[in-house]
Amino acid sequence: MTITTKPEIRLTRRVMGIEISPTLAVMNRAQDLMAQGVDVVDFGPGEPDFPTPPSVAEAGKRAIDRGFTKYTNASGMKPLRDAIAERYNRRYGTKLTTDHVIAGTGGKQELFNIILALVDQGDEVIIPSPYWVSFPDQVQFAGGTPVFAPSDPSRQFRPRLAEIEAVATERTRGVILNSPCNPTGAVIAESELAAIVEWCSARDLFLIFDETYEFFVYDGARHVSAIKWFEGHPETIIVVNSMSKTFAMTGWRLGFAVAHPELIGAAGKIQSHSTSNPSSISQAAALEALRGDESEVRRMFEAYRERRAWLVPALNRIKGFCCLDPDGAFYLFPEVKAFFGKAGIVDSQSFADFLLDRARVAVVPGIAFGSDDHVRISYATSLERIKEGVKRIDAALRKL
Repeated sequence: MTITTKPEIRLTRRVMGIEISPTLAVMNRAQDLMAQGVDVVDFGPGEPDFPTPPSVAEAGKRAIDRGFTKYTNASGMKPLRDAIAERYNRRYGTKLTTDHVIAGTGGKQELFNIILALVDQGDEVIIPSPYWVSFPDQVQFAGGTPVFAPSDPSRQFRPRLAEIEAVATERTRGVILNSPCNPTGAVIAESELAAIVEWCSARDLFLIFDETYEFFVYDGARHVSAIKWFEGHPETIIVVNSMSKTFAMTGWRLGFAVAHPELIGAAGKIQSHSTSNPSSISQAAALEALRGDESEVRRMFEAYRERRAWLVPALNRIKGFCCLDPDGAFYLFPEVKAFFGKAGIVDSQSFADFLLDRARVAVVPGIAFGSDDHVRISYATSLERIKEGVKRIDAALRKL
C-alpha cells in the first residue's frame, strides 16, 4: 500500500520565533502607497537622506575600474581593519591591531556573529528598553532569552546600572547597550558606562556596545565609547559600529566589530561560512571614508541639528504629544498614549496605521522597540518634508 502525503513547508522553531523587522514592514507599506502615486511623508526610515560623500563614492568606482572585485580575507582586508584599529587607537589611546577587528556586511551582521559566538541555549542577555528592534530576535535566534531593563523616560531613557542589576539572574550571560540609542536618542552617561563595564567584568559577563550613531550628539551631550576601557577589560568589551549612518553608506553594507582576538576569530569562522568577505568595493569605499576628512559628516550633523531644533517644539505644540529632546541619533520618540481610545486607536500600531491612512505620514510603532506608548519619528528627511508631515499630523489629530 502506497501512502502519500501532501508536501508542506516545515519551518524550524528557530525561524518561527523571530519576526520580520517592524521598521522594514512600515517602510514596505509606505513604499507600496508611494508606488501607487500616493504622496506619503515618510518618517520611518532609519537611514540618512544624504548621498554618500563624493570622495567615498569615487573610491568605490575606482575599485571597480582597477578590477578590485575579487574575494578578500573573509574577515575584511587588512588595510581596512588596520584603519579601523588606528581610528580607535588615535581617539582612545588603545593598542588595537588587525586581529582585534572584523569587517562584515553591515554592523547588523557583526552583532549577529558576536551573539552567535557568545550566547548558548538558556543564556539570558540584558537589553535596556526601549531597544533597537533586532537585538531581541538575534538573542533568541542564538537560543538565548532577552531580558529587558526598562529605562526611565524622566531621565531621557539613559540606561543606568541600577536598572540592569534589577533584572540580573544567575543565568545572565551579558548586556547589550546602544548609545546613542535607536529609537530614543539617549546617550549613556560616562560614569554609568564605566560602572556597567566594571559590573560586567566582575561577573564574567560580556558587554556589547553598539555605537552606530556616535557622531550625532547634540546640545552638549558627549559620546564616550566603551572601547575607552578595553585595555583593562579586553575579555568583556565588544564594540560594534557601522559606516551606514556616519557616512551615509547604508546600501554599501559595511560594518565592523572590535573585540578580543579570540572572539574576533570565532566571529570570523561564522562569517566564513555565511557571507565570507564583505564586498571588496564597499571595503575600498570605507577605507577612503575612514582616512578622509569629515566635512561631509559635519554637514549632515548640522542639518540633523537644525531639523531636531525645529521638530521637537513643533510636535510638542500638538495637543497630546509629549516629546523629549533626544541626546543623539536622528530620531524622536514621542509619547502618544493620550490618543488611545479615540477613533479606533488602542496602541502604537493602530496610531501608526491612523497616521498613514488619514494623514499619509509614516511613523514606526513604539511596540517594535518595546514601548507601546510611543512612536519613532525619523528626521532623516528634508526640513521641508518634516514641516509638511507635522502639518498633516496636526490636521488629522485635530479631527479626533
